[in-house]
Amino acid sequence: MNDKDNLKSTSAKLTDNHIDVRIKIAGLWASVVLLYIYGDFFGLFRTGKIDRIIEGFGPFGAVTQESLLAVSIIVSLPCIMVALTLLLKPSISRWINIVTSSAFIIFLFATFLISSWYFYFYLGFIEIMLKLAIIWLAWRWPHEEH
Repeated sequence: MNDKDNLKSTSAKLTDNHIDVRIKIAGLWASVVLLYIYGDFFGLFRTGKIDRIIEGFGPFGAVTQESLLAVSIIVSLPCIMVALTLLLKPSISRWINIVTSSAFIIFLFATFLISSWYFYFYLGFIEIMLKLAIIWLAWRWPHEEH
């Protein structure tokens, strides 16, 4: 292949296959889950964090079965949203995505009030953008043509 052929192949229009809205939204939820994992991991590097964990303190104070269940429910919802987006009827999936994303955005703003770490603000900003994209895609969910 010569330089002219190589240039022609790189300037050709790339295929833009249609990706179903369910796949797009599920992918955005999966990205949110990854942000949670990285945020929690980086949070372990804060000074004294490991000591607090060893002493029995978690995100909601003293570690109890109830506090860990509460955290588990909160962090499992985005994981479940990946599956629900793919499995539920479109009309139900659409509204669950809008409501759940909106609720998590409000919850995230509340957590901003108790944190001063830049990496949390950065990851939170990305999380908000991803959830706004979920809301936008769900709101604009394509309708069947009759």
